[in-house]
Amino acid sequence: MSDNRMKIEVNSLEEGMFVSDLDRPWHETPFPLQGFYIRVDDDVKALTDYCKHVYVDVKRQKSKGSYEKHAETDKPKKKVDSNSNSNAPEPIVKLPPIVIKAPQSYQLSTTIKKEISRSDKLHKHVYEAIGHVFSAIEQGGEVSIKETETVAEGMVESVVRNPDALVWLSKMNDEDAHSYQHSVKSSIWALVFGRHLGLNKVMLKSLAMGVLLSKIGKTKLTTDLLGNEEQLSADQQTEYQQYVQYSVALLNDMDDIPCGVSSIVEYHQERHNGTGFPKGVTGEKIPLLAKIAGLVDFYQDLITPPDARLGLSPLDAVSRLYGLRNIAFQQDLVERFIEAVGVYPTGTLVELNSQEVGIVTGHNADRRLLPKVMVVLDKHKQPLKCGKVIDLKEQSESKRKARASHEALYIKDSLPKGAYDIDENQYLLSGATSRWSWRHIAGSLAAG
Repeated sequence: MSDNRMKIEVNSLEEGMFVSDLDRPWHETPFPLQGFYIRVDDDVKALTDYCKHVYVDVKRQKSKGSYEKHAETDKPKKKVDSNSNSNAPEPIVKLPPIVIKAPQSYQLSTTIKKEISRSDKLHKHVYEAIGHVFSAIEQGGEVSIKETETVAEGMVESVVRNPDALVWLSKMNDEDAHSYQHSVKSSIWALVFGRHLGLNKVMLKSLAMGVLLSKIGKTKLTTDLLGNEEQLSADQQTEYQQYVQYSVALLNDMDDIPCGVSSIVEYHQERHNGTGFPKGVTGEKIPLLAKIAGLVDFYQDLITPPDARLGLSPLDAVSRLYGLRNIAFQQDLVERFIEAVGVYPTGTLVELNSQEVGIVTGHNADRRLLPKVMVVLDKHKQPLKCGKVIDLKEQSESKRKARASHEALYIKDSLPKGAYDIDENQYLLSGATSRWSWRHIAGSLAAG
């Protein structure tokens, strides 16, 4: 054991201590794998539900009072920045956990293989529909959202059948330069999250439409404000933030907008502790669907920011989100979002402890750190002739039951896009080389 680590009873934890390890597997808890600081008494109470003792890193401990607790804040002092390295404490706001009335329980009704085949055209249609809306606004023509409503309904049905398929298909458009790509990807995360929460289909449809249309006001901004958001002056930042009001005004001019869509667009940039925009309201005034929209929008910004060099891995992104619980986002929503998407979302490139490289193809709800992985490179980082899907959960359990002497497979690390010159887009559907084909991959998926 490292000299820096000290075992301590959970009830003895104090503010400023850094929890580096638990007395149980991380995947059985909502806590981030990289560890976290104790900020308030509620952090200790949360730990008592899962652990009797933990390990703290004594060298990373902060002085008591580093985190300031605020009941509420009325006016925003600064925007929560996804790339901020500031150590200044953010105001913390606590609210009771959200309770979904009559939550729906959705079961998988198809395989990812079948759903990908079924939803490929839908995914392309989503981009076309949102593209038509943006084009109509830019050209000053009449805007109809009927097509957007239709694709939103299709997305809801697809995510209900199998939430992994659209997440996987969204990987195919990572090089797409359209300004609305971010909203499409965010809407998929929103639906996966909403399904996990048990939202009914009407709410899921409104959520999808709200996120898809959340950026339409950017068509009213000048080009010098777009694509350079991280380097805007204070005046430019204020002008940029007006896109939210522009979006709401555009929606108000449209007919037959489903209930709740406008409020999602109006509040999606507000933050739990009042540091968002344009109104700077705190969590109790932000509608639930807007809270979800804001969280998924922020997550998508973390993994694919305008400057791709600043993008975080999904693992680092959920860790960043966890650090912002009850600051930028409500704590229970952060924890349930991590449950929904996992630390290795479908399509994530990963390296196993065997040195093999693969792509995550699906999840196990009760073992989020042990998903299904399609191995594409061997331990020497050479392409396999045919991909093989391994269910890490099943493999781990079989090893344990057999009391095998050699170690079970697990994910060693997530890898950045393009690692080992892998073109994930080609591997996902069409194959990376002539030796690969959709038939090979589909067969592996069916077997897995």
